[in-house]
Amino acid sequence: MATLISFLGKSQLDNRQGYRTVRYRFADGREYDTSYFGLALADCLQVRRVLLLGTPSSMWDLLVESTVGDDADEALRLELMDAVRSGSVGESLLQALQPALEAKLGRPVLPLLIPYGTGFEDQQALLRLLADRLDRGERAVLDVTHGFRHLAMLGLTAAQYLSQARSVVVEGIYYGALEMTADGLTPVIELTGLAHVQEWAEALAVVEASGDVTRLAPLLERDGLAPEYVKALKMGWQYLSVMNVVDAARTLRPVMRALDQPLKGAAQLYQDQLRRQLRWVQADALHEQLRLLAQQALRRGDLLRAALLGLESFVTREVAAAGGNPLDYQARERAAEKFKQELREGEHPDWKRRAYWLLNNVRNALAHAARPTYPPHAQLMQNPERLGRELEATLNRLTNAPG
Repeated sequence: MATLISFLGKSQLDNRQGYRTVRYRFADGREYDTSYFGLALADCLQVRRVLLLGTPSSMWDLLVESTVGDDADEALRLELMDAVRSGSVGESLLQALQPALEAKLGRPVLPLLIPYGTGFEDQQALLRLLADRLDRGERAVLDVTHGFRHLAMLGLTAAQYLSQARSVVVEGIYYGALEMTADGLTPVIELTGLAHVQEWAEALAVVEASGDVTRLAPLLERDGLAPEYVKALKMGWQYLSVMNVVDAARTLRPVMRALDQPLKGAAQLYQDQLRRQLRWVQADALHEQLRLLAQQALRRGDLLRAALLGLESFVTREVAAAGGNPLDYQARERAAEKFKQELREGEHPDWKRRAYWLLNNVRNALAHAARPTYPPHAQLMQNPERLGRELEATLNRLTNAPG
């Protein structure tokens, strides 16, 4: 069972009666007559508890009247009305009313005072307040129907913040759309998909920075990718992390084919970007797979991995051109030695000689934290931006380059 986080606003409709009673209709057809949507949502979803958030001037008094009524202590009710009018509702007053609210709603209710959120410091304080009241890994639902309009955006931000800071699973974001009322029914709009879009954007940013596509696995599974492909995605990355490119490509090809089919949810918006991350698996030759992976590493600023993969691409291409098996270590060593001997004898064009020694020297320098002995390459190591450009030009030259 989840925790409901609901905002309480200050009515602009009727200062004496608060929100008017409307009939909310959920997507499954259930209908609730209430003036405060959070009450209907708590019942509809059968939440475990309610965190009720409002400012010192929110209509706490009208909420108590419409829910607790005469069951509330008369002195407390009068004190609350005065405090709302003066915008001075305090924590102690809400704590005194808490037992009556819980008895009426049949579940724990925690009324919380929040700042107005007009500045960034207030907005941060609200996020910290929520994080402090939720357990790590707790499930939560957000209601952004009432309250100031900017709190709805803050609620969406809270969903992402809680997910990252407290591993809170935000299962739903709901809005009772009063302005869309028709024929006496007010539709309930679920906004959870917007939070999913933001999750995808953040996860893809991590993927593009690290290359780790497994960060998308839970999102893909939620959005309809079959479990066997999610498992293959994880296994493919494990192979790739130990430079087993052949098995990585073999494992990931079925995933790539599965991504040709439409997914559901937010994944649809980012499917093409994910395919671009995996497009290297479609290359037929191992040396081209390695080159594409080197380019990906270069784009995320990983110069060591770019040089390493670029060199492997270069050598693999030479082995294949000589009729050898690129996966045979001895064949690779023989091909590498033969190629270096040919370079010494001047049998290869200048571009190829420059490309090989750049990739070889930069790879060794970065792997061993040492400067190349060749002065031009040593100078490149002092200018990472220029080094990146040189590596990019070299990797581009390896595309279908003549032998």
